[in-house]
Amino acid sequence: MTSFKRISTWIHWFGSKRTRSRTVRYMFPALLGTATLLGATALTAVNNSFVVLESSEQIVEVGDLFEVTVVASAHTPVNAVDILVSFQADSVEVFGVDRGQSVLTLWTEDPVISNSSVALRGGTFRKGFIGEHEIATINFRALKTGQYDVLVSKSTLFAGDGQGTEVPVTVHPRSKLSLFNFDETTSESDIAVAIQSKITTDLTNDGKVTLQDISAFMGAWSNKSQIFDFDNDGKMTFRDFSIILADFFLQ
Repeated sequence: MTSFKRISTWIHWFGSKRTRSRTVRYMFPALLGTATLLGATALTAVNNSFVVLESSEQIVEVGDLFEVTVVASAHTPVNAVDILVSFQADSVEVFGVDRGQSVLTLWTEDPVISNSSVALRGGTFRKGFIGEHEIATINFRALKTGQYDVLVSKSTLFAGDGQGTEVPVTVHPRSKLSLFNFDETTSESDIAVAIQSKITTDLTNDGKVTLQDISAFMGAWSNKSQIFDFDNDGKMTFRDFSIILADFFLQ
């Protein structure tokens, strides 16, 4: 049993144009029918647990400080977490970690800051928390121009059931933040491209939105393996479905 399980147990108290046109004509009602059968239920914190990153600054001037908040959402009581946030050390540096608003009250160790990651490990004396709660806020400084990612590279949540049971964690799009650093030499067009590229419906990363992307979206909705949140409201709903369809038809 790992130390985190022991803590959880001890606490006890997370083709062609024509061909494509025919395909689209028949595929659209099929997709709509599938979505209808799935019902109007949203993929939310009600039936999934996940860890996301939040930041009010995604376009940052070199030399400036900015914050990234780590938030855990639990659909079942969670009383211990083991989270690793990774970043590109040549683009940003960590200035510190603020735990003042954390839901965690017992830390197995202080946040471990390495060259390219921050480890957050701890628990709560309560039987467990449900819903969205802040784990910690990481303070960064932008080092050089360019685009880069800060992401949750590991997220393990343990149930407050007295047995240290691991809670399944869903991969959420907001577990990765794409940020852009700029300075006085950066053109306005470069910044515009960086802003535009933050949210994409090209799930297969092949440069276009295809039926394969729509299929991946529908599969994720059905088996709840991922959350594709294109409108950034924290949920996977019919609005996200309409966005990926619009990108497919209008490109």
